[in-house]
Amino acid sequence: MAAILGDPEALAAEVGKRAHHRAVEIADEAARQARAILDGAKQECESVRRQSAEAAERQLSALARRNSARAELEAKRRFTLLREVPIDRIWHAAEQKLRDLVQQPVYLDILKRCALRAAAELGVSELALAADPVGHALLSAHTLDQWSSEAGVRFRRPDEPVRAWGGLLAVSGRLRFDATFPTQFGLAQATLRERVFRILSQETP
Repeated sequence: MAAILGDPEALAAEVGKRAHHRAVEIADEAARQARAILDGAKQECESVRRQSAEAAERQLSALARRNSARAELEAKRRFTLLREVPIDRIWHAAEQKLRDLVQQPVYLDILKRCALRAAAELGVSELALAADPVGHALLSAHTLDQWSSEAGVRFRRPDEPVRAWGGLLAVSGRLRFDATFPTQFGLAQATLRERVFRILSQETP
């Protein structure tokens, strides 16, 4: 779990699996509700057909309009429910675990992975690493020397920490690699919501 929480991409994938499963459940339930409404309408229509032709035509038309509207409203209600509650609960729990992780011994290893990733992405010879207040205190000269040897990049720590509750910001001139937890978390949320809504748009009547 610590490895997943320390890797924003892995975290997004893990939460994505849970939210995707919930999205599919809600979409399936909406489809079942719509089918049930339409099936009920068909049964009523069969009964109406046994009545006089003129009366049946009027009632059939009214039933079709009424039940089609009911099915559409039910599907929209289910879709709205997904927006309001389930994914938010999953993300809230994941964010709390990340916040707790900052106080754990494994946090230094997580910062190291963020630093090495920044070095690989930016491809520069020197990077300034600013972490949150807790993480910033962990970036000692000895630690940064070890990381520098491993990455082939000179890491240094600026005087001030970054304003974030976790992760780090790597800077080289105008180049920036934002591996702070709030930023990565927000990007993962946006990507996942777009994916889930696209799934629902395809499956919801």
